[in-house]
Amino acid sequence: MKFRDYVYIICMVFFFALAYLLFDRGFNVKTKTLVNYQKDSDISYRVYLHENDEYQGNYQKMNERYLTKLVDNIKFDFLYKKLFNKEVTGYYTYSVIGILHAYADDITDDVWTKEYRILDNNTIVLNQGNIKSIDINDRAIIDFNKCKNDLDNFIKKYNIALQGYLEVNFIINEELNFKGIDKVVSDEAKMEAIIPLSYDTFKINIKNDNHNIDSYYDFSTREKVNYFLLILAAFSLSLGISFLALVIREMVYATDDKTKYVRELKKILSTYDDKIVKVKRFYNKKKYNLIYVDSFLELLDVYNEVGNPISYREVKKDEEAIFIIVDEDNAWIYQMSAKNK
Repeated sequence: MKFRDYVYIICMVFFFALAYLLFDRGFNVKTKTLVNYQKDSDISYRVYLHENDEYQGNYQKMNERYLTKLVDNIKFDFLYKKLFNKEVTGYYTYSVIGILHAYADDITDDVWTKEYRILDNNTIVLNQGNIKSIDINDRAIIDFNKCKNDLDNFIKKYNIALQGYLEVNFIINEELNFKGIDKVVSDEAKMEAIIPLSYDTFKINIKNDNHNIDSYYDFSTREKVNYFLLILAAFSLSLGISFLALVIREMVYATDDKTKYVRELKKILSTYDDKIVKVKRFYNKKKYNLIYVDSFLELLDVYNEVGNPISYREVKKDEEAIFIIVDEDNAWIYQMSAKNK
C-alpha cells in the first residue's frame, strides 16, 4: 500500500468521525443542569432516669454508660440540613421508627421483631419560592421501659434464652423538583441509633453518615436543532465520502494491477517453460555488470544470443518476480512488478 493510500484512509476516518459528532450535536443539542448540594445531620440525646439516689439530676448526657434499671426514657434531638445551589420545589417527609430485635446467638438472625411508630410521617411542602434548602429539627422520645418490658414478656412467655436491642431509624424521603430538570429527583437519608436492652448497663451507638458535599444530580435536556452544526456536518461528510472514493479507486487499481500481473506471469511461465528455470534464491559470488531490460521480450532476445537459461524467482507473491540471464561478466535482469502493470 502506498503512502498516499494511508493518508486517504486517515482523512476519510477523520472526516466521517467529525461528521458523526457534528450531526449528533446538531440534532441533539443538550444542556447540562448540575445541582450541587451540601448535606449534614446530627443526633443528640439525653437519657432520663427514674427517681434514684445514685445520680444528681434526672438525666445523663450522651456517650455515658447507663444502668438499665434506672432508665425511664430517652429523648433524641435530630437535625438534618441539605443546601442546594438552585431553588427547589416539591416535598419531603420524615419519620422515626423503632424496631425491637430479639435474637439467640447471631445478632443478625432475628427470632422475633416488633415495630414502633415513634414519630409518624411529617410532610413538608416546598412551594413558597426562593427555597434552596431542607431543614429538619425535631425530637423523638423513646419509651425505654415499654420496649424492655415487651422483650422480657416475650422471653418469659416462651421461656427461651434471648437477647435484644432496639434499632431507632430516623428516615427522610425527598421528592424534589429543580428548574431545568424534567423528572422528579428522589432521595433518601437515614440516621440510626442502636440501644441494647439485655444488659445491666449499656451505651448507645449512633450511625450517621450524612456529612458530604457532592454534585448529586446531573441531567440533560434537548433544545432546538443547531443548523450551523448540521451544515458543518454535511460538509465534513462530503469530504469523508470524497476520500472514501479515492480509497476505493486505489483499491480497484491495485486489484487490477495484480490481476494483470498474475495473468501475464502465468502466460510467460507456460509459454516459455523450456527456457525458464525456477530457483529458490540467486547466488551472486562475483560482481556482474548488471543490465536491466524493460520487457520479457528483450530478455528473450538476450536468451537467443547467449543461449543460457533464464533463472526465475517470485520475490513477492502475486506482486513481483525477477528473471535473470547470466553470461560470463554480464547479468541481464527483467523485474516484473504489479505496480508497473
